[in-house]
Parts: sequence; C-alpha cells; structure tokens
Amino acid sequence: MGQRRLGDVIGEIPDWKPHERPAIPGTPSTPDLPPRTRFYYGLAALLLGLTGGFGTALVGVNLSAMQGELGLEPVQGTWLSCIYVMFNVSMNLLLIKYRQQFGLTSFTKVFMLIYAVAAVGHLLSDTYAGALAMRAVSGVAGAALGALAVMYMAQALPARFRLQTIILGIGASQLAMPLAWIISPSLLDYGSWQSLYALEAGFAVASLAAVYAFPLPPGIRVHAFERKDFISFALLAPGFALLVAVVAQGRNHWWFDTAWLGWALAAAVALLGAGLAFEHRRKNPLLDTHWLFSLGFMNFAFSMLLVRMLLSEQPFGSTGLLMTLGFGAEQMRELYGVVLVATLAGVLVSAFSLLISTKLIMAQLLLSLALIAVGAFMDAHATAATHPINLYFSQALLSFSGAMFMGAAVIIGIGHLMARGLQSVVTFAVMFGVTQILGGQLGAAILSTFQAVRVQHHLSYLSEGVAIADAQSAAAVQEYGGLAGVAQLANQQAGILAFNDVFLLIGSFAVLQLLINVADMIWQAVKRRNAPQPQPAGDNAAAAAPI
Repeated sequence: MGQRRLGDVIGEIPDWKPHERPAIPGTPSTPDLPPRTRFYYGLAALLLGLTGGFGTALVGVNLSAMQGELGLEPVQGTWLSCIYVMFNVSMNLLLIKYRQQFGLTSFTKVFMLIYAVAAVGHLLSDTYAGALAMRAVSGVAGAALGALAVMYMAQALPARFRLQTIILGIGASQLAMPLAWIISPSLLDYGSWQSLYALEAGFAVASLAAVYAFPLPPGIRVHAFERKDFISFALLAPGFALLVAVVAQGRNHWWFDTAWLGWALAAAVALLGAGLAFEHRRKNPLLDTHWLFSLGFMNFAFSMLLVRMLLSEQPFGSTGLLMTLGFGAEQMRELYGVVLVATLAGVLVSAFSLLISTKLIMAQLLLSLALIAVGAFMDAHATAATHPINLYFSQALLSFSGAMFMGAAVIIGIGHLMARGLQSVVTFAVMFGVTQILGGQLGAAILSTFQAVRVQHHLSYLSEGVAIADAQSAAAVQEYGGLAGVAQLANQQAGILAFNDVFLLIGSFAVLQLLINVADMIWQAVKRRNAPQPQPAGDNAAAAAPI
C-alpha cells in the first residue's frame, strides 16, 4: 500500500444520484427522503440551532443576575461569558477537516456528547473555577452545533432549496437570544441561576438524542490533516482567544489603565501575525492567505464585521437604555416577543424571497442597512418617559433587518467561495465565525466605551445647570429629596442622552455603509459595461451570443 496523500479518499464512495452527491468532503449526501422523515430532520435542525444559540444567550442575558447570586465581581462575570467565545472562535480551523477525515458520524456524536457532558457538568459544578472549565469545554464542542444545524436543515428540504436550507439553518440560532429574554425571568423565579443551566443541559441532551435517532447520511471521507495544521492552530487559536479577552475585558478594566490588556493585545497580534506568515508559506494551508488579503475578500469581511457591530444596538443599546430607565427583564418580555417574531420573519423573507430571483440578494443587503439606520434613528429620541412599548417598531425593524442581512451576507459569501474554489472553505468558515463573534464583542465594547464617555460629557453639562444658590434649583433639590436625589436624576438623564448618542452613531455608520455599498455596485456595473466583450473566433462568430 502506498503512502497516504492529502485528499486521498477513505473507504468506498457510494453510487449516489447526481442530486444526492455531497458538494465537498465533510458534508452529508442528500438522499430522497419521505416527507415525515424530512420533517423530523427539520425539527432536529431547529433544536440544534437553538442549543448552539443558548450556549451564549442564556449566560449573556442573565449575567447581571448570576453575578449577584454567585457574588461575582463584574470582571469575573465577564470571564464567565467570554471564555465560551474564546474557545469557540477558532474551532472552525480544525472542525471542517475533522469532518472530512473522520466522517460525519464521528463528528456528530463525539462533539454532541462532549457538549452534553459539559452542560450537565456545568449544572453540577458549584465553584467558579469549575464553571469556567465547563464553559470552555462547551465553547469547543458548541462550535460544531451551527454546522450541524445547517446540515440537518439540508435534509429537511429537497435539493432545489439548498440556498434556503443554509439560511434557515443559520437562522435557527438567531432565535435563541430573544427566546432567552422571554423565558429567563420565569426560570430565575423558579430555580435561581441553576435553572438556566438545567435548561441548557436539557437542550444539549435532547440534541444528543436527536442526532442518535436521526443520523446524517454519509458523506465522502478524505485524508485532510497535516502535521503543520496543528502548528498553525497552536499559533492562531490563542491569538484569537487573547483578542476576544482584550475586547471583552477592556471596558471593565478601562482600556489604558491595565497593563495586562496591552501585553495580551501585543501577544495576540504577534501570534496571529506568526500564524498567518506560517500559513502563507505552506503548500496546503488551513487559510488561503492570498484570498484572505485580497481587496474583494477584505471588503466583504469588513462589511460583515461592521454590520455585526451595528447590530449591537439591540443587546447593548436598547436593552441598556431600558435598564437605565429602571425596567427589568420581566417588563421587557413583550418587547422581545416582538423581536422574536421579527427575527423569524427576517429569516423566512431572506430565505424564500430568493425563490423569486437570486438577484434579490443585493436588494436584501441594501434594505437591511436602510432599516438598521431607520431603527437606530428612531431610538435616538428616547426620553425619561420612554417605555418598552415605544421601542416595539424600531426593534422589530432592527431584528428583521439583522436576520435578513445575515442570510444575504452568507449567500454572497458562498458566491465568493464558489468563485475562489471549495478548497478555501476553511478560510470562509473561519472568516464568517470571527466576524460574527468578534464583531458582536467589539460592537458591545466600542459602544459601551462611547456611551461611558458621553455620560460623563452630559453629566458635566447637566451639573453646570444646578446651582444651589438659584431659587429654582433649590426647589428642585427639595422636590427630589436632597442632593442625592438630584444626582440620581442627573445620572439617569445623562445615561439617556448618552444612549441617544449611541443610536445616532449606529444610524450614521449604517447610512455610510449603505452609501459605500451603493457606490460600489454602481462602480462594478460601470466596469462591466465598459469591459470589452470577447469576440468568438471562426465562421460561427455571428451565431455566438453573450451570456
């Protein structure tokens, strides 16, 4: 037997029909299935998507409550939230090749079993260190859930709906955040923070049962790993993890006041730089660096990152505003019910409008940016009298546009991937994961920092208007129970004005990105119009027609 080479097929390849054959190694075949079986695969996809989404949503939504009950400092609470992301962000560097070499059965059962064990262990752990360890393991295994949701959704619909299954599979995880806001108050009332872990563990065990009951159809296995892959991973994974840690903790420690943040950022840059340089010189790299640093790819990745940052308007902006106004999670449940419905509508419109024409993808992209701008500008008029009901329409716009943008961006990204070649699938998967995860973290960090700075600005301005010697000011002090009451009122008003500034900033950047995209579309259209048309050679030139 000769030496095994990269890309050599492992085992026999079944005699598939053309529409059943997997697109690439590591993806399942798509056999013809009866409607009932397709329905069960669809339910499994929804369950897997929600399970993956709950991995970050339940802790993120209830972080303040958990900090209080566990007696944690804000820094400790942030570690509990971000360590999942630190171990999750770079796993696509290896997971795709794992599927390709060891097969879908191993991939599905191994990672789902690890995730379920970690979730149950998290429920049983009663120490902070144990909780951190379980969150880290959950982050590693949880990276597989997004891909599994898409692959299971691909079995739920016939092959002609392939684009729709991708959008629906990704969209399933987007429903987890609003659901977490809706159900968390009841869970906390019922059984404290442990009920949250119990729900996460329950979903994990149910997902494990689902993948055993309905295994994915087999795909093609090939030899995919090289020893140098693990050197690349050893450089890139800690680099991404340190970057996430700096972004997550920067606001708590304040960016320039803590030395370890600077050292961690320097180490992240060094590790990522070394990893990319090592990849650039490899014959068979994990990351296609030539594509990664091309102008078109970088423009697409930056757009994904920016819009993900803008979508922090909801988890940080509107939610933070309502908390500043004194509203709790219980009073925001109806608002997040609206968010849930709007998100679902955005996913469905994004998926099934493509049945009319795939040219609607760019229209979805532009409409999403326009709606983000409109929603943000609407929220920028908040006052002390603002209630959750006043944000229903604006948050519905943002939720709908966010879900629709995600679907459109994924399909556009797949178009870039197909043009480059499916051998660069790891590069695309890593870019998508990093822009979404890091974009969410970076958006919250930048916006919270901007909001804190603006609070101080407005507080300074408001304090100048309060002079005790002034009779009107003295009356106000007496009305609000002394200086402490006035200070509390001033802090609240400064917070409201600062959040209005945040919304204006988000809306402005959404408009800017919209104008850039429109200008780029016009420029590309002009280039295509002015490009010389190839002239067919020979006597058949007159019969040839442009495509």
